[in-house]
Amino acid sequence: MNRIVILLLTMLLFNACAMAPGMRIDESRLHASAEPETQKLDIKLLPITGAALQQIRQAQQAQESDHAFQPRALQAESGAYQYHVMPRDVLQITVWDHPELTLPEGQFRSAAESGSIVHSDGSIFYPYVGNIAVSGKSIEQIRGELTHKLSKFMPKPQVDVRVSSYRSQHVYVTGEVTKPGAYAISDMPMHVLDALNFAGGARTRTLSNQINEADLERVQLTRSGKRYNIDMHKLLSDGDLLHNYLLQDGDLLHVPDNMNNKVFVLGEVKAAGSFLIHNGFMSLADALANSGGFDMSSANTGRIYVIRSGLQFHHHTRNAADHAGKPVIYRLNGSSPDALILADQFQLQARDVVFVSTADVVAWGRVLGQLSSTIQAIGIGRALTR
Repeated sequence: MNRIVILLLTMLLFNACAMAPGMRIDESRLHASAEPETQKLDIKLLPITGAALQQIRQAQQAQESDHAFQPRALQAESGAYQYHVMPRDVLQITVWDHPELTLPEGQFRSAAESGSIVHSDGSIFYPYVGNIAVSGKSIEQIRGELTHKLSKFMPKPQVDVRVSSYRSQHVYVTGEVTKPGAYAISDMPMHVLDALNFAGGARTRTLSNQINEADLERVQLTRSGKRYNIDMHKLLSDGDLLHNYLLQDGDLLHVPDNMNNKVFVLGEVKAAGSFLIHNGFMSLADALANSGGFDMSSANTGRIYVIRSGLQFHHHTRNAADHAGKPVIYRLNGSSPDALILADQFQLQARDVVFVSTADVVAWGRVLGQLSSTIQAIGIGRALTR
């Protein structure tokens, strides 16, 4: 019986690593080089070092440079902007010194109610002139045409034309904003920032002790069935006006919520959980601090991993486009406090998983704790068979 017990304990101890409770990363199965190996998982394992961070920054700058252009569908010069009248707009037309041609507003009538409504066929009726097509024309063009036609009935008419009510063209703002809705385009050009301001800005509310904010990094602009992503965080915090596009009739601006823009911290930390990325940035040090830091009684600070699933774009190589969509695992040796400088400079992406490994001695202790009940059961069995 003693031999059986010793043999069983020996087998259990030799397999202690495999039996240790909790998760662990088997680095031997991951790629340590850039070349794929068919015998191993197609996951790159990259150390977090100063040189690696420099390469990541260079790759990010290269990608931003590659994408530093506006899609042709969104290119427009606001300096040359002109409002063009469309059906359902209301025009207020004044001919000076000819009050009989100016529709009286009346005491209880607004300019919009007393003006000339552009009919569905794009025309309006005006005395002496009759029906005149105005749809698609600027205010200057309509004024010039009315002046020309009225000059046949009066010398040098002085005509003033303005839009008293903008009803024809709208931009729609939806999602996590204070006042979602349709906003009329007027003679003042409406850009992305203008539309968000009209909608009251991003909405913030508290749900279950978590702040649910708008994801300003992934604002979506839909135009003519095509969707464009806008990084409003860069626009607001960095003053990058490159993506402050001039909006057009029918544009849909959607601000998604921030609930998917989070990272997960697991393993030997004091408070594992998920944490929202605020203001577009969260470093590895931020995530560790949000989780309460390492559990110093059990953490192996030499094995801190950032697991990136591949669903988002990675910048871990100079030729980052070749590895887009592939999973990667970054490893930080945080056994010395100065390694937290690297952690502070390593920027996390949405859906990253930070995992802090268990110290080997703790893993063995947990195994022995599991074995103690087995040993006691064997001892009780021996006592009963005597």
